[in-house]
Amino acid sequence: MKILYGITKSEPFGGAQRYVFDLTREAKKAGHDVAVLCGGNGSLVEKLKAENIRVIPILGFGRDTDWFGDFFRLLFIIKTVWREKPQVFHINSAKMGGAGIFSGRLLGVPHIIFTAHGWAFNEPRPFWQRALIKFFSWLTIACAHKTICVSEQTKKQIASWPLIKYRLVVVRNGVEPFNLMPRAEARQALGIHDRKALIMGVNSELHRIKGLDVLIKAWTKVVRNHEAQLIVMSDGEERQNLEKLIETLGLTQSITLKGYVDNARQYLLAFDLFCMPSRSEALPYALLEAGWAGLPVVASSVGGIPEIIDSGANGILVEKENADALFSALVLLYENLDLRIRLGNNLKQTIKKDFSIKKMITETLRVYSS
Repeated sequence: MKILYGITKSEPFGGAQRYVFDLTREAKKAGHDVAVLCGGNGSLVEKLKAENIRVIPILGFGRDTDWFGDFFRLLFIIKTVWREKPQVFHINSAKMGGAGIFSGRLLGVPHIIFTAHGWAFNEPRPFWQRALIKFFSWLTIACAHKTICVSEQTKKQIASWPLIKYRLVVVRNGVEPFNLMPRAEARQALGIHDRKALIMGVNSELHRIKGLDVLIKAWTKVVRNHEAQLIVMSDGEERQNLEKLIETLGLTQSITLKGYVDNARQYLLAFDLFCMPSRSEALPYALLEAGWAGLPVVASSVGGIPEIIDSGANGILVEKENADALFSALVLLYENLDLRIRLGNNLKQTIKKDFSIKKMITETLRVYSS
């Protein structure tokens, strides 16, 4: 098949970008003719070119609205789809979703696939914004031939909407085996020198929806009676607010915001445990990677996370926004090495069995031909 992938942004290299990279690379290995249409020349573009995958950049295309400029970018997308004539146009993210659906329908692309990596209407927003986002999400799904939901919960949230039920299919994200830097080397690379402290890691965009402010508030209680360090990898729009909160709470000695870390997953063995305190998620790659590395995980019971973690069996789930519950779970793991080892090993087996990249690719290619 000739497959054209589309995504709004090539930077940062987050979950949606990793998804497009993995699908494109594996589809090429399977013998398909693939190309990626995306905004910017960020990390995704660099990684795709390293794999000799053709990239078609859309200059200036991004999440922010620029009505005049975006009109000409839409014309460029239409022209690209007309020139490429793909059998499958697989689009990701809201803005590319709208532009891709319009272009694909206009030019009669046989299979237009949209992947929902989460719903923006779950974010803390005014009611009118959430209502508007729901309408345009429904329109995108209704006009696509199929919409891939990356978790059952992602599907469940919209399954009752009119005219779309039979357009929805669940294909969960999957991860491939990846190289892990040895523990001592990883700690040295991240600047961790305290051998006595328990080290907790977070690999998360600094965005309000990720709930890092809740974790920081819980951390004030953790460090009162425990020697511990929190390392946060990645960057984002909330960095200044989080830095102020850390300083206000007197946590500058126990929390480090590392900023963007290239290939962050290779450093996972530097940590004793992993935390994901999100307010909303679909099916996060960072959690799958932490599990594959065998780390014990504490996470919010939101979105598709309970489809990965069976609380008490292979991790611990807590209510979102609940700093006290998060504190209790962290202390429980801090004080119980055997529990950390058991939960980490069990989660690794879950990821290997149910969340492999091979399974994701097989099921996605099946959607293309359905």
